[in-house]
Amino acid sequence: MKSPFLIATWLLSAVALAYIVLPLLVVVASALGNTDFLAFPPRGLTLRHFVAALADQRYTRAFVTSLIIAVAASALATLIGLSAAVAFTRFRIPGGSALEALMLSPLVLPTITLAVALTVLFSRLGVPAGDWRLVVVHQALCVPYVVRVTIPVLRRLDPAQEEAARNLGASPFMAFLLVALPAIRPGAIAAATFAFIASFDELELALFLADPRAPTLPVTIYSAIQLGVDPTVAAVSALLVILAALGMLAYQAVRGGRRA
Repeated sequence: MKSPFLIATWLLSAVALAYIVLPLLVVVASALGNTDFLAFPPRGLTLRHFVAALADQRYTRAFVTSLIIAVAASALATLIGLSAAVAFTRFRIPGGSALEALMLSPLVLPTITLAVALTVLFSRLGVPAGDWRLVVVHQALCVPYVVRVTIPVLRRLDPAQEEAARNLGASPFMAFLLVALPAIRPGAIAAATFAFIASFDELELALFLADPRAPTLPVTIYSAIQLGVDPTVAAVSALLVILAALGMLAYQAVRGGRRA
């Protein structure tokens, strides 16, 4: 017999999963409807809204812009955050706890506050608009995710393995590169993934700081729904959901193949 606690846990997990998944299914199903307005359940089935979304250069250009910014921001954030995590876990830094809390502070700071502050700062400094500016700004959001994920992974790693590599003649950098980095690779991939998602989905900073001539995809979607919810917007959202699902399935397939 299953215990009441186990049954309650399964029920709560099912409710949480439904709360997360059902809105995504509603978006995908609404995009398939054969109407010029959003309706659920969909009235008829068609792919014309998906075709219209893929043919609209606003969304394709915005997607490419968001993809470039997210890849660059996540790569830089992984490099910076992983280096900071190594420093916090391997060296005794005066005030290290305070510095770690300071690096994690953007996670609790409202993004709109950060956006306004950076807008005023860049305006005073005369920094021109551009994708590179948004890449730099996204570090404030992406680096804390990398630090938060990689610090526990590094703390669980046995330092004796790196010491053995150094005793065999490897430099500290090579010992970390050849011994520690492969061991923490799953955590580093997870951190980079979190950073990529945080950058790709970010809206407030992009609204204030992105180049108006090259908006990101969240800004383009936000601007489109101001005039009314078009099924094309739902199709764009559905495509993002499908791409994310395919990426997760591909990752699980590769991971399962390696284990096999």
